[in-house]
Amino acid sequence: MQKFKSRKFWMAVVTAILVVLNDGLDLGVDSETVLAFAGIVATWIIGESAVDATRKKGDANRVDYSASDEVSE
Repeated sequence: MQKFKSRKFWMAVVTAILVVLNDGLDLGVDSETVLAFAGIVATWIIGESAVDATRKKGDANRVDYSASDEVSE
């Protein structure tokens, strides 16, 4: 259910709907413009996925120093 709240998911859905509606209903948007928009969205999704993967990898390697805040004498 968490995936339905994803900005990446919704951008992909909106782009797919735009492509289908433009071809099926002839919305008047130039096909090169639609494909350029789809390419930009695909690039953004790939970039965000890379950022998410890096962030998740960083969380796995993070050390919790909160327990070592006490100074021993």
